[in-house]
Amino acid sequence: MSKFRLFGGGSAQKTLERCRGWAGAVNLAEDGVRALSDAGLRETITRLKQRHRDGEALDDLLPETFAIVREAAVRTLGERPYDEQVIGGAALHLGSVVEMKTGEGKTLTATLPGCLHALTGQGVHILTANDYLAARDAEWMGPVYRFLGLTCAFLPRDGSRAERRPIYGADVVYGAASGFAYDYLRDNLVIAHSDVIQRSLFSAIVDEADLVMVDEAGLLPEISRDSESTSDHARLATLAARLEPGVHYDVDKARRIVSPTERGMALIEDWLGAEVYSGDDVGLAHRVELALRAKELYVKDRDYVIVDGALRVIDASTQRVTDRFIGGGLDQALDAKEGLDVRPERRTLAVIDVHAYLGLYTRLAGMTGVVEGEIDAYRDFYDLGCVAVPPHRPVRRVDHDPVLYVNDDVMLRVMVRTVDEKRAAGRPSLIGTASAETTEQISQALLAKGIGHDVLTAKNHALEAEIIARAGRPGAVTVLTRMAGRGVDIRLTEPEGAGLFVLGIGPLPSRRLELHLRGRAGRGGDPGESAFFFSMDDPGVKVPKFVDRLNETSKDEDPMAGKVIARALKGVLNAISAAETQRSASVLRYSAVREEQRAAVYAKRDDVLSNGVSPDETNRLVEQVMWGYVLAARTGSEDVDKLGTAIRTLYPATLGRDTFAAGLSGGPSSKARTELADVVVRDALAASAARESDLGPDVAAELKRRIMLVAIDRSWQTQLQDLNDAHDGVSLRTMAGGDPFTEYRRAASRLVEKMWGQIAEDFVGYWFNVEVSVEPLDDTDA
Repeated sequence: MSKFRLFGGGSAQKTLERCRGWAGAVNLAEDGVRALSDAGLRETITRLKQRHRDGEALDDLLPETFAIVREAAVRTLGERPYDEQVIGGAALHLGSVVEMKTGEGKTLTATLPGCLHALTGQGVHILTANDYLAARDAEWMGPVYRFLGLTCAFLPRDGSRAERRPIYGADVVYGAASGFAYDYLRDNLVIAHSDVIQRSLFSAIVDEADLVMVDEAGLLPEISRDSESTSDHARLATLAARLEPGVHYDVDKARRIVSPTERGMALIEDWLGAEVYSGDDVGLAHRVELALRAKELYVKDRDYVIVDGALRVIDASTQRVTDRFIGGGLDQALDAKEGLDVRPERRTLAVIDVHAYLGLYTRLAGMTGVVEGEIDAYRDFYDLGCVAVPPHRPVRRVDHDPVLYVNDDVMLRVMVRTVDEKRAAGRPSLIGTASAETTEQISQALLAKGIGHDVLTAKNHALEAEIIARAGRPGAVTVLTRMAGRGVDIRLTEPEGAGLFVLGIGPLPSRRLELHLRGRAGRGGDPGESAFFFSMDDPGVKVPKFVDRLNETSKDEDPMAGKVIARALKGVLNAISAAETQRSASVLRYSAVREEQRAAVYAKRDDVLSNGVSPDETNRLVEQVMWGYVLAARTGSEDVDKLGTAIRTLYPATLGRDTFAAGLSGGPSSKARTELADVVVRDALAASAARESDLGPDVAAELKRRIMLVAIDRSWQTQLQDLNDAHDGVSLRTMAGGDPFTEYRRAASRLVEKMWGQIAEDFVGYWFNVEVSVEPLDDTDA
C-alpha cells in the first residue's frame, strides 16, 4: 500500500493505523457480502440498525457496513470503492479532514460513512459548496442509498418550509452549507416546536472542505428584512471622497480597518456640524466608518459589480457574482459611493457564521483535494486532524517551478505563444488566474492572436460544468478565475496523449489554491503538466534583493528561473497566504464573541419553546425588574412622579405617590429604598398572581411562552446591530493604538448584560399589558 502523508503527529498516526485495520476487515467481509442477494443486503442493513439500537457502537459495525456499501456501489453504479476510498471513508467516520486528490472519488467515498452514520436514524448531512454540486452528487449517489433501503434527498437553496420539512426526514441529505445554516436560523425564529424542520444536527460530512470550512468559515448566512433607510449615506459618501488617506484617515488593509485621524475627525465634525461620538445620533460614527470603508476597501469589478443599475457582491473565495448582502450598512454605503439609489437598510433577524454552524454537529468531518496550508486552520477552528490518502494510481503530472518575467506585457506574450504551441500539438490547456480582471486581460490577449477559448468566471454553476466538461478536448483552451468549476473533473477525451497543460498566471491567494490548480492536471493517473508564470508587475513580487540584478541580466522574454526565483516566488505566495489566514482568524475571533452570546440566547429560546416560562421564573423576573426600577430612580419630586408613572405603566400598581416619595427619600442603598423595593415587588407579584388567575393556567402558560419568545427575538435583533456598531466603533477609536478586540469584548459584555435586562423588562411589560382574546373552538374543530 502507498505511503500516507500524515498531519498532526501521533494522533494522525493512530487514525491511520485504525483506518488501515478497518480496510483489511472490510476486505475480509467482502466475499460473504458479495454472496448476498439484493434483498439480503437490505435485510442486513436493517439488522445493523437494530444492533446499533441495542447498544453496539458504530466502530464495531463499520467493517460489515462498509462492505455492504461497497457491494451496493458495484451493483448500482458499476464502481467498486478502492481500498484508498475505504480508508478515506473510515477517516471521515473518525472525524478527520481527508485529503484525496482530484479524480480520486471523494463523492463515492462519502457514501461509506454516510450509510454508517445513517444507521443511527438521526440523519446525515453531506454539505458542499453550491446547489449544483449537491444536486449532482445526490442524484449520482442516490441509487446506492436507496438500494440499501435508505432515503436520500437534495436540499435546494429555495423552497417553502413545507417543502423542505420532508427533505430533512431523509436518512442522507445533500445540500449547500449555507442552505442548512439558513434553515437552522429559521428554526430559531419559530414560536412552536412543531414548526421546526431540521432534525438534530448529528453528522456532517463537508465536501470541498477547504472552501466551506476555511475560505467561507466567516461567511454570515443571515435572515433580514427591510427597515427604515438612513438618508445621509449619499452625503457621507461625498464627504469621504473629499478626505485624503494618510492625512484625514489611516488605512489598515490587513485588518480591514479605516480610522479617521484627529485632523480628519475635526474636519468631519466641522462639515457635518455634529459630534460623531458623543452627539445625539448614536449611529453616526458607524456610518462615517462605512463611508470610508466603502471608499478604501471595496473596489468595483473586484469586490462588486453593477448589473442593471444594481450593485451585486463578488464572493472573495470563488469570484462568483452572488445575491448576498454584505450587511451592516455597507451595501448602502457602496450604493451611495457609486451614485446609485440607496436601497433600504436591512434589519438582521438572525445570523450565524458557517464555522459556528458546523460546530453544532455532534460528528464533523471534511474532505478536500488539498489540505496543505490549512492544517492549523482545521485544528484551531474545528479541532480536526488531517490525513492525506495516496492516489489509487501514481501521479504522472510534471510540475515545473514557477518562472518570472520582467513585466506583464512580456508574460502575456510568452503565455499566448506557449498556449498556442500546446494547442497546435493537440493538448488542452487550462489557464488559472486570481481575479476576473486578469482573466479578461488574458482573454483579450488570446483573442488578439485568434486563439478561441472558453472563459469561466464562476457566474453560473451549471454553465461551469458544461465548460469544464469540454476543457479536456484536444486543443481546447479554458481560462478560469480562482477555483471556478471546482468539484467537476476535467476528463481527457484522448487519455493517451501528453495530457492537460495547466498554467497559473500570477500569485494566487494561497499555496493551497496553487496546488488545487496544478491538481486539475494528472487526475486519476492521467498524464499532465503544470507551470506558473509571474511578472514583476505582480503585487508583492518586487523584492529589492534580487529584482534589480535580474532586471539587468534578463533579455526581454527570457524567463528568470532557478532555485532563488522559486524560493522568492514561494515567499510571495506564503506572504499572501499568511495575510489571508490572519484575516480569517481575526474575523472568527470577533465572531466568536457574538456566537457565544447567540448560543446562550438560542439555548434559552429553545428551553422556552419546549418548557415555557414557569411561575417561579415569572416571579423572579417580576422581582428583578421591579428592583431595577426602584434602585435606578433618583431622588427629587420629579423623580417620584417619574418612578410612579413608570411602575404604573409596567403593571397595574395599587401604590400611591406617598409610598414612592417615602422610598426615594434616601440613596439607592438606603433602608428606605430597600423597603420601597420590597413593597413594589409584593404589589407586582400580587398583580401577577391575579393576572394568572384571570387568564387560567393554560392560557397564561401559552401567553408567557409566546411573549418571552418575542422578547428574546426583539432584544437579540437589537443586540446584533449593537454588536456590529460596537465592532466598527472600537475599530475607529483604537487603530492608532491599543487592542481593538479587547475593547470590543468589553463592549460586547456590557451590551449582553443590558440585553438580558431588556428581555426581562419586555417580558414583564408584555405579561401585564398584552390583551388576550381566547376564541372558543368551533364544533367542526372539536
